[in-house]
Amino acid sequence: MKQLILFALVFASLVLSADPPKPTYSNKYHTEFIFSLPYAGLNEPYVVDFDETKSRENINIYNGLVRNLYLYDATNDARYEIIITQDKQSCFKNPVDHLTPPKEAKSLTPVIPDLTDWTYTGAKVRRGIQCNYWSYQDTQYNTTSYYEFYAEVNSNQPVQYWMTGVDVVFGSHYDEYILDYYVFQDKTVDESAFVVPDVCKKPETEIPHVFGRNVVQFKNLFPKSINKKANSRFDRFMSQFGKKYDSREEYLSRKNIFENNMKKIEEHNSQNKGYSMKMNKYADLSFDEFRSLYLLPTIDAEKHEQLSQNLWEPETLYSLPETFDWRKYGAVSPIKDQATCGSCYAFSVIGALEGQHFLSHGKLLEFSEQNVIDCMWNAPHKSWGCDGSEQWKVFDGLMNLGGIMSEEDYPYLGVTGYCGFDKTKKAATIHSYYNVSNDEQIVMQALYQMGPLAVSYDVVSSNVYYSGGYYEDDTCSKTSLNHAVLMVGWGNYQGDPTKPYWLIKNSWSTHWGDEGYMYISRKNNDCGFTSQVTYPILNRD
Repeated sequence: MKQLILFALVFASLVLSADPPKPTYSNKYHTEFIFSLPYAGLNEPYVVDFDETKSRENINIYNGLVRNLYLYDATNDARYEIIITQDKQSCFKNPVDHLTPPKEAKSLTPVIPDLTDWTYTGAKVRRGIQCNYWSYQDTQYNTTSYYEFYAEVNSNQPVQYWMTGVDVVFGSHYDEYILDYYVFQDKTVDESAFVVPDVCKKPETEIPHVFGRNVVQFKNLFPKSINKKANSRFDRFMSQFGKKYDSREEYLSRKNIFENNMKKIEEHNSQNKGYSMKMNKYADLSFDEFRSLYLLPTIDAEKHEQLSQNLWEPETLYSLPETFDWRKYGAVSPIKDQATCGSCYAFSVIGALEGQHFLSHGKLLEFSEQNVIDCMWNAPHKSWGCDGSEQWKVFDGLMNLGGIMSEEDYPYLGVTGYCGFDKTKKAATIHSYYNVSNDEQIVMQALYQMGPLAVSYDVVSSNVYYSGGYYEDDTCSKTSLNHAVLMVGWGNYQGDPTKPYWLIKNSWSTHWGDEGYMYISRKNNDCGFTSQVTYPILNRD
């Protein structure tokens, strides 16, 4: 009898200690969730109907500000993108997506991970709900990403997905992503979501996209099962990043590009040039492909007529210190993250405006990048929201708009929206703006006398993966510029006069570069940092 009782207790113990079964979900579902990027301060509401059985999907963000409708079937093989342009809803059929390689362009975007290789980790409370959760960890090329998925204990309803790892846009810095699921209906979809809306019956013919993607490819947030039997670095790379190629010829071509990129990075890191580089998901692309897919259209500063107008001339030439940094005086706001919107120009502009407000009023006020993104459609020189612009155009546009609102009153969304500028809530107005000649000493005088400067430069492959140190690369251009940032200081790196630098504030979060900053060589206008320099003047009201 005692033996039977003991056996029963042991059996009960084993049952109680057994891991719960992994949740499994169909390839057809309706879900509503909040997608959060904590480092960017974004909380984006999504409604998704996913139906892989019929190759269709509808992704709706911010209650219709952005919508992607995928209908890859025999009757309507197309993707529609509905966005706000010029303060109206516009539809583009099969728009150019420069952040998706051509071979992946027609794939759907699941928003629930496959838990096949995940490990049960325990129970936790999420949003007041008792959950079981599973975790996954993946380390490739000295980079580790972490994943957790939470499901309600009794129903296995999805509650939360969490990931921290290399960001899904540039692959250049660590980031954090959270999906909080509030509605999940498995094996069902909203059929009305797949009806082509009226605005798409006559889609726009002009496609403005040159950068930026309003819809995150959530599959890039999910881990890829690693092929343990892979016998080459390229096979492991393919497994890690879910790469697939249509033919043996393409496989061999991509493998050759990968090996060449790997060789260049290993050679660079072995030479101790002062900064390091790492492989990432773009390793099977040539840089020409990367440039066409991921960067803003280049500006030829050499031929830019605007740069010869409104030129700033210093009335007095000050004796300049060896090192200068506007951060020490309180003129620079914290590092921000543009997320998946091609809005670097807006962050550059806003940084310069914030510096001017500090100099005029003695306190730092954060202005609204979203105000810039949404409201430059009617400016004299039209901008394209999340698809880029130039800083001088924005200063000109804000003068005509009548001011700029604060970040608090007009928070960042990371997508293009309707213009919500309210003159009664304007935080500042712009009187004028000036361009600065590309003479290094004049730029230093302007930075010292007038405050942080809006600048542009040429991003090359080594810069995308910069993670600190003294950056110089003689392959970047002095005149073909494709990214906008804020110049906040100068100095000699680690006191070495042979390593003079500009101190640059970027908008790729604190996980890129040196806590969001870059020390770029200022020898001979490296990468064009003095080719297009601009700053605004605020009205003193």
